Amino acid sequence: MKIRNALALALAMGGLAMAQAITIPADQPICRLYGLIQVLGTVAGILLAAYSGFVLTSSHEMEERFKAKMLLSGVVIGLIIIWIAPVIVKFLVNSAGVCGW
Repeated sequence: MKIRNALALALAMGGLAMAQAITIPADQPICRLYGLIQVLGTVAGILLAAYSGFVLTSSHEMEERFKAKMLLSGVVIGLIIIWIAPVIVKFLVNSAGVCGW
């Protein structure tokens, strides 16, 4: 159990470090808001992924395992959307240097 806690903490800190690597200008408050959403979403996603992994490995009932698989796939899709959204916006708007992306 201690290894799982340490792994979850390490993944959460890695997500925070990745989010802090993005330089956000002070004159763009929407970028600060998105950065906060990105950090909180990443931490919540990592915690939910750890929980669903625990349920998936410890449960013997097929219905609980199916729910855990669905939760894990939702977390992965959500994290991909959170981290890919700036790239898509930058591509669609054809801008350079917005929010440090």
